[in-house]
Amino acid sequence: MNKLLKTLGAIFIAGALAGFTAAGDDGTAAAGSQVTGPAIPGVHLDGFARETLPGMAMSAAYLSVRNSGGEAMRLTGVELPGLEDATADLHTTVNEDGVSRMRALPELAIPAGAAIVMAPGGVHLMLHGVRLRAGEQLPLRVHFADGRVVELSIPVRQLKAAAEHHHHG
Repeated sequence: MNKLLKTLGAIFIAGALAGFTAAGDDGTAAAGSQVTGPAIPGVHLDGFARETLPGMAMSAAYLSVRNSGGEAMRLTGVELPGLEDATADLHTTVNEDGVSRMRALPELAIPAGAAIVMAPGGVHLMLHGVRLRAGEQLPLRVHFADGRVVELSIPVRQLKAAAEHHHHG
């Protein structure tokens, strides 16, 4: 029963987040990210998280990972240091028979000389056990397959209804 409730909660959050965008979200990484530990030469990380909906403890974060090095890299996991019982999982969104569904990813390849940009409706970090408010910073510990780790903090952005968010051409 508890697993069913968690699954239903995840489905609800996924649907709710699909109807919201982060304030100022234009598909690019956010300003305000800051590497807080040793950097990896040739690797640049940036991103943002969405504030949690009232009464919920689940959200999403989006990273931009640029690999200007000469070798491909694999992002294998993300931790949320200092947030007890909170987890972050790599996910992607797939369309199956007209229905969007989230699928866990074991890792994310970043080719040499390329960038991966996570975005709503695509690859993202699913955050569990968090309560985030706009204006806060979210600490992340990003792990790569070769054992290297980057620690950074990313800004938490305010939610606003998708209907209020539009671009003028």
